[in-house]
Amino acid sequence: MKRSIFSLLCLLLVLASCNKSNTDSPQGAWYYANAFAYNVMQSYYLWNEDIADDLKHWSTSTNPVEKVKTVRVAQDRWTTLYEDYTRFEGTTTGTQKSFGLDITANWADESQTRVAGIVNYTYADSPAQKAGLQRGDIIITVDGSELTKDNYQQELGKLYSASQVRLGLQSGRDIDLTAVTMYMNPVQTVKTLQYEGRKIGYLNFTNFTLDACKDLETAFAGFKADGIDELILDLRYNGGGYAMTALVLASMIAPLDVVEEGAVYNKDVYNDILSSEMAQDTCFEPSYTLDKNTVVHAAQVNPGLKRLWVLVSGTTASASEALICGLKAHMDVYLVGTNTYGKYCGGVLIKAPDWFKAVKDSAPAGLDCQEAIRLLPLWGMYVIISRYADCNGVTLSMPSGIPADVDAPDMPWLPVELGDPSESMLGVALQTIVSSAAATAAVKSPAPAVLPLPRPGFGVLLH
Repeated sequence: MKRSIFSLLCLLLVLASCNKSNTDSPQGAWYYANAFAYNVMQSYYLWNEDIADDLKHWSTSTNPVEKVKTVRVAQDRWTTLYEDYTRFEGTTTGTQKSFGLDITANWADESQTRVAGIVNYTYADSPAQKAGLQRGDIIITVDGSELTKDNYQQELGKLYSASQVRLGLQSGRDIDLTAVTMYMNPVQTVKTLQYEGRKIGYLNFTNFTLDACKDLETAFAGFKADGIDELILDLRYNGGGYAMTALVLASMIAPLDVVEEGAVYNKDVYNDILSSEMAQDTCFEPSYTLDKNTVVHAAQVNPGLKRLWVLVSGTTASASEALICGLKAHMDVYLVGTNTYGKYCGGVLIKAPDWFKAVKDSAPAGLDCQEAIRLLPLWGMYVIISRYADCNGVTLSMPSGIPADVDAPDMPWLPVELGDPSESMLGVALQTIVSSAAATAAVKSPAPAVLPLPRPGFGVLLH
C-alpha cells in the first residue's frame, strides 16, 4: 500500500504575489485558499509541467475555485477545489445525506423538448425505497416543474443535493422525499443464478467505498460455496471510488495462482516530483485485513474463475475501469453493454487544514498557518495525481473509455429489477455465456440517447 502523501512530500512554494493584506478583503479566505491550491497543483498535479506558465501568473486575489478550473488541462474534468469537501467526501465513503436513489435522464418525447428521469435503483432502507420508488419509475416533474432540455440538470440535480423534494411520476403519483444521513451499501444485489445447467454468480456493485470490502467478502464467500461456473459483475452504474477497494475486489476475482504469487495488478504514472517516491507496482493481495480483528485469505473466497463478464455503460468509470484494465492482463474479461466513461487517472482528496498543519514548521513569513486553518476549516481539493495502467503499462480506458465486446442497451424504464435474468443487459450476458457465438441484443428497439446528468463524486479514483 502507498504511504501517506504528506509523509512523502511537503514542498512549500509561495506565490510571488503573496500579500497578507488580501486577507482583509471581502474574500479574506482567498489569500490562503490560493496559496493552498497553487502549492497542490505545482507539487502533486499529474500535468504540472503543462500548466507551468499558468502557475507563474497565479494571483492570491483571484477566485481560487474558478482559478483551478481555468488552470487544469483540457482533458482533466475532475480536479476541483471545494469550499466544503465533506459533500464530495460523502460520495466516496458511501455515507451522506441522501434520498437513496440513482437516476438516468432520457428524452420524453420525439421532439426532444421534454425530459424524464428514470429510476435505475434505490438503496436498501432509503427514503426512496420506503416511499415505494423502484427501477422503472418515470419522473416527469420535480417540485412541480416539468422537466425540459433547459432545466432538467438543475431539477434532477436536486435528487443528489436537496434536503427535500416532491417528485411527480408518469403514473400520476406524487412522492415527497426527505433526505437522511445514511450509508448507501454499494453491494446491491448478490445472486447465484441457475441458467441452462450453469451456476452463474451475479453481483451489482455501485461504488468502491472502503466499507464495501466486508460485504464483498461475504458475497464472494457465498459464490465460492455455491461453486459458481461464471461471474457477471454489474458495474454499469459504478462511477468509481477507492483504489484499495478495487484491489481487494480484483484479488477475489483474478485466477487464484495469479493472486497467490502476488502478480502485478496495476502500475501508476506520476509527475516528476512524485514519481521517485510514489511510482510503484500494485500487486494482488493473497491476504488482506478487513478490520483489526479480521484477516481474509484470497483462497477462502476466490471462486477460481478463468473468465469474467462485466456489464458496463457510459457511467462505468474510474476505479471500475481500472479494475477491468488490471484484470484483463491476467484473465479473459468480456464487457457487455456500451462504451465506458473514460476516467483513466486517479486522484487524492487533500484537505486544506491538513496541508497547512503539515507545512507549518517550514512556512515562510507572511503565511500564518494557524490563521489559514481558521479561515479554511472545510476547504479541500480533489487533485489528479496519476494515470493507472495494467502490468504491461497499458491504459485501456485512455482517452475515451473501453468499448464493449457485446452491445447491449440499458433499459431502466422497463420495470424489471436488476438481477432478473429477463433484464435487458443481464439477459444478453447470460445468452452470450451459454452461446457458442456472441449473442445479439435481446431487445429489438434501440435505447434512446442518455442525457448527461452530473453526479457528485462521479468518475473518481482515490488512492
